[in-house]
Amino acid sequence: MTYEKFRREVERILTEQCRPVTWNEIRASSTKLTQKAPYHVYVQKLQGDIGLVRFKHSQRTVWALRDWFEEGRFRELLPEKLRLTILAVQAGYALAANEYWELKRIYPVDVGLRSWDVIEAGVADYFPEADRRPESIALEADETDYLRTVDGLEDRIRIAEKVAESGEFLHTDAWRGKTVGVTKPRFRCFYFYDGKCQFFCDQNVCVGHDIEVTDGGEGVEITGDKVYFTLEAAERARGEFIWQKQRVAWFITAVISLTDPQQRRLL
Repeated sequence: MTYEKFRREVERILTEQCRPVTWNEIRASSTKLTQKAPYHVYVQKLQGDIGLVRFKHSQRTVWALRDWFEEGRFRELLPEKLRLTILAVQAGYALAANEYWELKRIYPVDVGLRSWDVIEAGVADYFPEADRRPESIALEADETDYLRTVDGLEDRIRIAEKVAESGEFLHTDAWRGKTVGVTKPRFRCFYFYDGKCQFFCDQNVCVGHDIEVTDGGEGVEITGDKVYFTLEAAERARGEFIWQKQRVAWFITAVISLTDPQQRRLL
């Protein structure tokens, strides 16, 4: 099934059900959705495309639409805490992966947190009025518990591969609202110069991207075989929502560089 057909069918069922439902309930309401589990990339695209929200309720993962919560409905079902893996720490916020390996922008963050820390955090607002970007979550300032740090390289690579995405979002209008992404440059074809990075993504149509790097790339250090770029969509002036732009400008927030212990090298 193509993504467009998948999107239309999921959106139709959620609109008709008009309540949070599980994937099995979605499948039971459709003659077209037969796969046991949905394709991960399709689910990633739905976050920005239709405002898909997934969370656990009564030990089950349910699917819902952001619009419902913004209208004040079903907010009591949202979890009070989230478990998050920090991928990159910036001034006042961090980029993190939730338990579904979805990218989130979280704030505020404790000063001592670093990349690869796993935390459990209390949620102040899933849809903060001051930040309408779909991945942004406001945390309770005094309710963040450090759980552990992901130290093993193999574990870090596994996490990076789970959150890494196709570079398609760099060639489109950001899937109607996507503002955070992680992708791998193709064949390590990239280089940094004058505060920018030139690289090729995995799309066949890609003729190269030339993207600004946070802080001019001064903190970038490439030490391993596996390289991933974390990107954010640049905000537009005058407070306009990012998805009102016809074309989205991206910048590289951080570079994840890892050495793969399983990599075979010729001697």
